[in-house]
Amino acid sequence: MRVKGCDPAGCQGLCCYDGVYLLPGEDELIRGVVRSYPGHFAALPAGYIVDGTWPDGTNGVKTATTPFTFTTEEFPPHFNHTRCVFATSDHMCLLQSLAGVLGVHKWTFKPTACWLFPLTIKEGDLAPPPLPGEPDPDYVDDSYPGYVTFVPCGKFAPDGTPWDEAFAEEISFFDTVDQLPLWANRGLSLEEIIERARI
Repeated sequence: MRVKGCDPAGCQGLCCYDGVYLLPGEDELIRGVVRSYPGHFAALPAGYIVDGTWPDGTNGVKTATTPFTFTTEEFPPHFNHTRCVFATSDHMCLLQSLAGVLGVHKWTFKPTACWLFPLTIKEGDLAPPPLPGEPDPDYVDDSYPGYVTFVPCGKFAPDGTPWDEAFAEEISFFDTVDQLPLWANRGLSLEEIIERARI
């Protein structure tokens, strides 16, 4: 599997179009971060975490979305013109930018599904996006033919880089994690998390 890698400026953060579903505990961590640094998140709506339903009917807690008109040439017609409320005007992430301000690892506050994308976890190991001809793991039906293979970093690129090189940083970070989510549900205060995550 060869890919182009992550380029938020090029795709306008297309993977964030529907927000992100959160693992147990990640919503509490994000709420704590937003409460502790209100100035950094001044533009967030009050309801920045909501209940959502994925196209396959799965329910879960997720980040909210706001209207956004994507202007990329290959915008998937089954995607919504919305994106995560934590997305910034330069197509980056408010949670990740706060980590930079605080001098901690950039994915300290970022939901697991965000920093791992477009990789998935299969039987405890990381797996690449599917090759051409393989099914999209998020395929529902003709009205929703998939997700990961419809964003640039999840598409096969013959002239791209082997996936394990393109996503070496994600793989390395995953290999240091003894449980997911990384920080949620560990009984640590936000101050303790920040201290442990300093780089």
